[in-house]
Amino acid sequence: MNMNKKSKLQVIMLVFLLSAFSLKGQIPDVSSYKRITSSPVTIENNTGDFIDRNTDIYLEGTIDPGKYIVGPGDKFSFNMLSSDGIVSLLLTITPTGEILIPAVGVIFVDKLSLNVAIEKIKKMCLEKYNNAKINISLRSLRRFKIQISGAVNSPGFVNINPVSRLGDIINVVGGFHQLAKEHDIEIQSPSGEKRYVNYTNFVINGDLDANPQFIEGDKIYVPFGNIEDEGIILRGAIKGKGYDIIQKGETLQNLLQRKIKLEQNADISNILITRENNDVKEVIVVSPKIFSSTILKPGDIIDFSEEKAVMVNGFVKVPGKYKFSPGFKAADYIGIAGGNLVDGDSKKVTIYHINGSIEVGQSITVQRGDILVVPQTRMSMFFGKLSLLELVSAVFTIYLAFLAAGA
Repeated sequence: MNMNKKSKLQVIMLVFLLSAFSLKGQIPDVSSYKRITSSPVTIENNTGDFIDRNTDIYLEGTIDPGKYIVGPGDKFSFNMLSSDGIVSLLLTITPTGEILIPAVGVIFVDKLSLNVAIEKIKKMCLEKYNNAKINISLRSLRRFKIQISGAVNSPGFVNINPVSRLGDIINVVGGFHQLAKEHDIEIQSPSGEKRYVNYTNFVINGDLDANPQFIEGDKIYVPFGNIEDEGIILRGAIKGKGYDIIQKGETLQNLLQRKIKLEQNADISNILITRENNDVKEVIVVSPKIFSSTILKPGDIIDFSEEKAVMVNGFVKVPGKYKFSPGFKAADYIGIAGGNLVDGDSKKVTIYHINGSIEVGQSITVQRGDILVVPQTRMSMFFGKLSLLELVSAVFTIYLAFLAAGA
């Protein structure tokens, strides 16, 4: 009997093991499951949550309700307390310029100032609930498209918001074309009315009127300038070499402020202007004192020189050209060049000044454009690159020769 029980137990165990093996691969691996998290509750699905989650719009300051013009996409936090209870809603202006409030109706607010729009909404609500207490505030700003064409690097449509300015749009489209008339930008309103702004007034003076904001339907056109009548040529140690369009009466100082990005090695102590008058070319050297009084003319060629560097040559580790630093001595430049080589004599460094004079020594103050030469040591010149053993052997050989001659 005990044997039968034992046999039955073995059969049961065998069946269990076979079942387990047959299910292998069918049991889901929970470690491979992705964790599903609940999406955060926002005002869209919870009308009691008025936290502003819009983080991609940056304001210059508090919005003026009297100047801000509302439009499709603007969102409002709406709260009304009446005898029927409390109603909290997120109101969004529809693409047709309307707001829908249940039990109140449809209210058209497109292109009204924020103050006027809020008063209109309150008035409509009070007509339905005359004893209600109503609170409305602008929650988030809309986004819309605006067209920019002409002399910009990537003309087309740009997504902006009501507080975006002309400069923001110019940055998005990759900046101005080098032939752009930045001083004569045309802005056309939805009604067809045109106005013109001089963007350089914002760049130079910070004039916000020259860096306006926009509404739906506005169009921006940046005209191309005429190279022959309005163009100049920029060359030398600057970024963005080539043609540029100037406005009438523009000075060299204005050009430097609005346009020029100097290279690290640029020298503006003297700027050269090549100007042609009656087929005669004239070269004008302009110092910083007269930048603001130097009027540019179409056809001018403006050269920005590189600053004169300091050359370090001879027996140094890294010979080459180095930036001039006022007050640095010869020893400082030898250090900048990695120091002298083993067979270099830094104490006898020779400084060739740009005025033609020559001085020797590590303590000499270096001037812009100087050339430093570290000479070879006398021992190196005499023995070359002999090792210490070779040097001793050579000296000993000379000594033996001397003894032999004396004998």
